Amino acid sequence: MKTNTLPGVAAVGLLFAAGIRAEWNIDLSDESRLRISGFGTLGLATSDQSQAELTRDIADREGISSNSSPLSADSRLGLQIDAIINPRWSATVQAVLKDRPSQSIEESLQWAFISYRPDSHWQLRVGRVGLDMGLVSDQRNIGYSYLWVRPPIEFYGRLPLFHFNGGDASYSFDVENLNISVKAFAGEASPYYPARPDYNINIAPLWGGNVNLRWQDWHAQMSYVGTELHSDHPGLTELRHAIDQLGAAGFYPDANNLSSRYILRGTQNHFLSAGLGYEGDPWRAQLEFGHLFHGNGFVTDLYMIYATVGYRLGSVTPFIGYSSLWPSEKRPQVPSPLPDPRLQAAAETPFLEAYSNQETLSLGGRWDFYNNLALKLQYDLVHVRNHNGIGLWHTQAAGLPAPAEFSNLFSATLDFVF
Repeated sequence: MKTNTLPGVAAVGLLFAAGIRAEWNIDLSDESRLRISGFGTLGLATSDQSQAELTRDIADREGISSNSSPLSADSRLGLQIDAIINPRWSATVQAVLKDRPSQSIEESLQWAFISYRPDSHWQLRVGRVGLDMGLVSDQRNIGYSYLWVRPPIEFYGRLPLFHFNGGDASYSFDVENLNISVKAFAGEASPYYPARPDYNINIAPLWGGNVNLRWQDWHAQMSYVGTELHSDHPGLTELRHAIDQLGAAGFYPDANNLSSRYILRGTQNHFLSAGLGYEGDPWRAQLEFGHLFHGNGFVTDLYMIYATVGYRLGSVTPFIGYSSLWPSEKRPQVPSPLPDPRLQAAAETPFLEAYSNQETLSLGGRWDFYNNLALKLQYDLVHVRNHNGIGLWHTQAAGLPAPAEFSNLFSATLDFVF
């Protein structure tokens, strides 16, 4: 059963916003201390679509439409505790409360790791750590850290992994004014995915790394993430079984070809990205490109890109952005008609729901009107190319029409840190 916690998030968020402060530091000894900080967003969002909801990312059950809860998509509240034991050892725990199908400690806990710094160059972390796979991937829940109301959906919407259980090792060094950081990570993850039926994807192993370059106001990052799926979706398993039965009975010659396309267990996915950001005064700009390779037979490989430019005018920063997501090939099709119409519809559904092909033009502004508080307004014009982009959209019931070719989204958020 879905638990709606948005009223609680809003109430607590307003309480923090009323008496905002940067953080609380508690000195425990000459070397150790406890630091408590947090972040949050109170968001409102709606669109001119009534039957199709645009999701912030594909792991969300609810999206943005004229009929959905206006608070659901972007509102969240986070709390972080850092225990600094000594200059080498520390521990961090971060929890995020947001609207999700399952409210549990397991789902809310984003970070829980121990960090060790043997010297000024190395850092080792073990536990539940953030998955660093893009310029803002580690800060996606912290609305105060970026210009937009939400990270570009066409890029980060198809990347629902926020953390993993395992560890990472990073090494940083300076070459004159250039700081270079190299990171490698490995582990496993089990993200919750709303589907029919809902299930947790078991990802094991997960591996990858990145290189970060920082020079004055510039930041460049190149990332790679590889995953292997260790579980199958129960609905796809049933679908394969039904198709195989038709094939065994001699009613469907393409049974083996079609059934093999719905296998998830043992398949690998790979993600490559490269990004460049500038945060000077008065300009702010960001550009990122990604390529997502899928190892199964019903999700096509994807290209994704976004670009954003903002110009600060005192405490106000207007910005314009563009983002796009497109497949490397046409949508997969059932090779030949199945003899059962219901099974035919079931076989086509994974191809439809996993396919994305759309672009968005965004206009907005951020007003930093008080310490640690920012008000944002944003308008998005979403173009679903050829009415063919179900992957980032949800419908409330089977059989409802796909989203319109053009959609208008209106959003406002109050972001804060404390």
